[in-house]
Formats: sequence, C-alpha cells, structure tokens
Amino acid sequence: MPVTVNGEDALKRRRDRETPLETAARLRAEFRIELGKKAREALPRQVYDELSGEG
Repeated sequence: MPVTVNGEDALKRRRDRETPLETAARLRAEFRIELGKKAREALPRQVYDELSGEG
C-alpha cells in the first residue's frame, strides 16, 4: 500500500528545520556558488508587482 504525505505538513516540517534563507545559504555553500554584489541588491518594486500580476 503506498504511503501518502500531506504536502502542507511536509513543507511545514521542512520550514521548521531550516528557513528559506538558511536553505539558500546551505545550497550556495554546497555547490560553491558565490553571489556577486548585484545579486545581493533588492529588486525594484515594479518587478514584484509584475510577478504578482499587479504591474
């Protein structure tokens, strides 16, 4: 019999172990990825508006 996992519960357990920022930092370290100065700058508000369909 297959085991089913509630997706929301699985995501919550993952978030409880590691924040998204911690996950990103861990993956950058694991794959030896260095962020340049430009990658550390916040995107303009317009980008978020366009992504959400508000722009």
